Amino acid sequence: MSEIILHQYQASPFSEKIRNLLGYKKASYRVVNIPVIMPKPDLMALTGGYRKTPVMQIGSDIYCDSAIICRVIEQLYPDKPIYPTEQEGTLGAAVHWTDTFFFKVSVAMAFQPKALAQNKTFSDPKVAEAFRADRAELNKGSPGLGMEFSVAHPHWQMHLKRLDTQLATADYLGGDAPNILDFSTYHCLWFVYNSEVLRDSFTPFAHVLLWITRMAAFGNGTITEISGSEAIKIATSAPVIADTAAVDSTIDGLESGDHVEILPIDYGFQPTQGELLVASLEELVVKRTDPLAGDVAVHFPRLGYRINKL
Repeated sequence: MSEIILHQYQASPFSEKIRNLLGYKKASYRVVNIPVIMPKPDLMALTGGYRKTPVMQIGSDIYCDSAIICRVIEQLYPDKPIYPTEQEGTLGAAVHWTDTFFFKVSVAMAFQPKALAQNKTFSDPKVAEAFRADRAELNKGSPGLGMEFSVAHPHWQMHLKRLDTQLATADYLGGDAPNILDFSTYHCLWFVYNSEVLRDSFTPFAHVLLWITRMAAFGNGTITEISGSEAIKIATSAPVIADTAAVDSTIDGLESGDHVEILPIDYGFQPTQGELLVASLEELVVKRTDPLAGDVAVHFPRLGYRINKL
């Protein structure tokens, strides 16, 4: 089996979610440090359009969205499981809420004026404007991640109070050991905690602070950095193995081999097009051919994505 390659950048909260999980699993993996803003030619060669961060690669299999990335990591490293079957429904709902609504709250907290004033990235007007323009393009046609600080702040306080109450009774949200909700919650809080001027927002929540320390202690695993061109070379040398029986036509009315596009339903409406390989209640996969990367299979979770026949 090919080694995991994580296409990410250091300040990305969802990248930290995956790095933290790989640390918990004591995994060794490779990292491609991608640009924070477009253009990202090597990444686009692999995803075909999807531009959210991170993306995980295993050979010619390209995994988009942290939801499916975490599931695959769990399959590869089943020790210390983070998806208890007895909580599958409730955890799924809680994690989705955390990775969507509460993530918006966290973004508003992290980008409040006093934090931006101390952020080196935004001290350069040209860099700041390039970042804003890039994110505007990412969010085109959608509400994006926008939330006013005045709206986000009370939601932040409310949820941290609830987390603190629960963490007073156990070391992790999962009890004696972390589950997937711990990792989804951690990256949201990490994004805010990383700013020294915002750490006072955690002061009333002593149990949350202890939990952050426990989660951070997992580290990020053993990392080897490689270039985007090296990752593409790995993709071109690995065959795409298609499961021709993996399209459930009763769900979308689609058939194996249909030419389709897949895109998020929240923001980042940059579609990935290709030949349909998998359409199940859990996963969508297309095969695409790129001049640089060759044949790749691009995987998405079902939840949060739409598929259209072209």
